Amino acid sequence: IIVHYNTSEDLDRCLESVQAYPPRCEYRVVVVDNASRDPRLAAVQHRHPECEWVMNTENVGYARGCNLGMTCVGAEFYLILNPDIVVQPGALDDLLAFAEQHPKAGLIGPQLLNDDGTVQDSCRRFYTFRTLLLRRTFLGRLFPNSGTVGRHLMRDFDHRSSRPVDWVLGGCLLARRSAIERVGPMDERFFLYFEDVDWCYRMWQAGYEVLYTADAQFQHRHRRASAQGPRSRSFWLHLASLISFYEKWGMLVYLLKKWRRPLTVWLLWGLDMAALWTSFFVAYGVRAALGRLFAEPLFPVAEYGPLLWFTCLLVTVTFAATGRYRQESRQGRSGLVAHLQRVVTVAVLLLASSYLGHQQAISRAVLLLMVPIFAVATALGEAALRVVRRRMERGYLSLERTLLVGPLAQLRAWFSSASDPRGFGIDPVGYVTDQNEPLGTALPPLAGGEVPYLGTWSAIPETVQRYRISQVVFWNPPGREATRQAVIAALLRRRVRLRWRVDDVWLLAAGARPEPFGGEASGVVDPGGGSMFAAIGRRSLAFVSGLTLAVIAFCPHIWLSLVRVPRGGAALAEVACHSAGGEAVTLPLAGDGYRRVLPIWWQWRLAWLLVRGEVELFGARLQPTGTGRTVATPPQAAEFWRECLRRPGLSGRWAQPTGADTPAAVWRTLFLDPGGVGWLPAPEAAEPPLTDPEVM
Repeated sequence: IIVHYNTSEDLDRCLESVQAYPPRCEYRVVVVDNASRDPRLAAVQHRHPECEWVMNTENVGYARGCNLGMTCVGAEFYLILNPDIVVQPGALDDLLAFAEQHPKAGLIGPQLLNDDGTVQDSCRRFYTFRTLLLRRTFLGRLFPNSGTVGRHLMRDFDHRSSRPVDWVLGGCLLARRSAIERVGPMDERFFLYFEDVDWCYRMWQAGYEVLYTADAQFQHRHRRASAQGPRSRSFWLHLASLISFYEKWGMLVYLLKKWRRPLTVWLLWGLDMAALWTSFFVAYGVRAALGRLFAEPLFPVAEYGPLLWFTCLLVTVTFAATGRYRQESRQGRSGLVAHLQRVVTVAVLLLASSYLGHQQAISRAVLLLMVPIFAVATALGEAALRVVRRRMERGYLSLERTLLVGPLAQLRAWFSSASDPRGFGIDPVGYVTDQNEPLGTALPPLAGGEVPYLGTWSAIPETVQRYRISQVVFWNPPGREATRQAVIAALLRRRVRLRWRVDDVWLLAAGARPEPFGGEASGVVDPGGGSMFAAIGRRSLAFVSGLTLAVIAFCPHIWLSLVRVPRGGAALAEVACHSAGGEAVTLPLAGDGYRRVLPIWWQWRLAWLLVRGEVELFGARLQPTGTGRTVATPPQAAEFWRECLRRPGLSGRWAQPTGADTPAAVWRTLFLDPGGVGWLPAPEAAEPPLTDPEVM
């Protein structure tokens, strides 16, 4: 497969070398031309009629050109060649022989030589932040002999031998068809550059090897167009591909996309605050320009400071209470009428407070002018945020990396009927079947080869971690099998968003959020969702409570440790527990002489769990390790999911008897039996000393 663009002379030389030194096996040559304007191309086509020519009407990029060429031919191996490659005698046979000797190799890069016969740096280690600074900034000129760059280019390795490497240059690359079927073709989001790095990275992630071999040699007239500086188009294409690569695999970008909904809420709040202050200064300027129309003087800007800070608080509380900052509402428009109602509410409360406070050092004309400006500014801010989000989604920059789980037939039908998945805000990484046992062979990729098969149910947690997936979409409702429950609980512990393309009532009752997906109903279980302000409130309450308990329980703890425990009147123990989602938590508790848990004012060591956020005051129940729960009916399943979504607590709804009308039992458990453990576990019996029979 040769992708060509305006380098007809190099292409002619490459095709002549293939004809001169062909492989002994059956082969075909496919040339994909990306709308070249080189007038000499027609002559090259005439001299090489044995090739299959694919003439694109536009430049579709290198990755898409390679994929297009591979779809034209069914072969066991695909050799991706740049037009500036010259095949050496016996190189093709040597490369194929090496591939057959290493069946675990998904991609193989041969040794590339310069025109003078010296070896090129064609195998590399993956990029690091230091490598990027020294390779793509002016720092590279200051430190030309940096060891960091040398390690990246693997100059510490003898290139006369063969070995596994992180990645190899895509200018000459042998790909195994079975590996492509498992991993997928080149990612077409990369127009030029980094498609080889991404392909090699995915091969390693899927369990295949990427090998470099010196057994086969090819000549490469390497130009490094991307190193010509910012004045060249190649430099900017390389930079764009670099950003796309780290958008896809970078940990920081992964975290930003994983928490994009709460971050979007915070960004919207910041835009609202900026709109508020901008509206004030615009209104103040208008009032100053129209000063002759008013009898009263205009007070200095500094006099409005306390009122503006109060207005920020008023806007935040009012907008939050009326639903502007709900994460689920960020998917679409909140409605112009609803927004105007919010602004009018803020205006009425602001004017009323200024009258009730008898504030004479302000101009109410400024406030009246500020209200319509603020309404327009906040509406424009939300619209701009929505436009930016849509554009980022079209460019993969804010799409959620998503794993699809379901029967193969349903997944294939969905891809056939659905439009571009980017319209749903997702970047499908791959799919998993509903089969419990591994299949003998890999299933075919979906969506034209872009969505590969990634395994079965049991491999989902590992797959999510390996591919940095932030959302899993299920085509079937969650089952009641223990293995399925364990997998989903593990995903919830990792704060992965779960979505079921069903509208089961019990899922909604368990706390799932109804949300459309692909034109159909779905229920979303979002560990990072819910009310952002409620989560902050619970975390703050636990932190303050932990500090308070540390002060109150310090002296009782000293008395307990120095007096009561040595006399046998109390005991200290570490109680191993786990949450409904399987998260391990150790409760350091104090008990009396009968090992019954003491009230909370003796539990000084619990203070640090509250401060660190490992437990909350009120949350899901902790189960002692070794005990389990039965999830057999929809009500039990609903309660299970509710508890999975909440942090473990020292008390909670589980402490309230069925049918109780007051939360007194919840508070009683918190104060008298924190954690609901009841009794400390009995100490393990000491092992008897070993005796020597001969001595006896």
